[in-house]
Amino acid sequence: MARPHIIAMPAAPFWTPKRLLVTPAALRFDHGAAMVERAAAAGTEIVRLPADRLSALPATYRDAKTTMAVVVASPSRRRPQPIPPSADWRFDLAEGCPAHCQYCYLAGSLAGPPIIRAYANLPEILAELPPLLGQGSVTSRSKARRDEGTTFECSCYTDPLAIEPLTGSLAVAIRHFGAWNAPVQLRFTTKFDAVAPLLGLPHGGRTRIRFSLNARAAEQYEGGAPRMPRRLQALRSVAQAGYPVGITLAPILPLVNWREC
Repeated sequence: MARPHIIAMPAAPFWTPKRLLVTPAALRFDHGAAMVERAAAAGTEIVRLPADRLSALPATYRDAKTTMAVVVASPSRRRPQPIPPSADWRFDLAEGCPAHCQYCYLAGSLAGPPIIRAYANLPEILAELPPLLGQGSVTSRSKARRDEGTTFECSCYTDPLAIEPLTGSLAVAIRHFGAWNAPVQLRFTTKFDAVAPLLGLPHGGRTRIRFSLNARAAEQYEGGAPRMPRRLQALRSVAQAGYPVGITLAPILPLVNWREC
């Protein structure tokens, strides 16, 4: 059977921070240094911090939402956690999101200014996953869902696709799971559409991409996120590239004339 034609999506501008803070420890990782190089090429102001403790943090919401920090995840932060009912385990590529969704739970879940913290020590984070193979309470031990294998969610505290053009972390994780000779699945949820770099990756069908959709009227509550048609177009592109896909319809909003939107 011929492979379905993948729709070429017109390039859309991706989010770039005005300032990027980077710690000395983060620069010791090739992955962290690459993030800094991409941000600098995009015109972001680079601030190299003198120590590994974050400093010079913005005082206002507006400035915080345009600031990204490249840091090293501590041992406690890189340790996977159970995350039912979404998946067996959660691990984090980053924390924070550039969108301004009015209903977002991150505002009450993350402490401090709402900057984005992207983790440079991705190899150490991924090294924590193999001991969890076959463990978990959602899919690993479920007879009905055994075919999904051990499931890992990487979008609980961020929208990883929103910052992927700068971090490259999703591509690394997708390749990692695609090469993993075990019954595993990576999954993430997104409102963004920068899927072009993911389409040709050797994902092996082991990454499920879920798009957050709603009635068009919900867009008024989702500042900074791509509009629904672009998300649908991105969903179609990744499905044609062989990725398992899904749709998240949340939150349920009392929208006037939602059927006509």
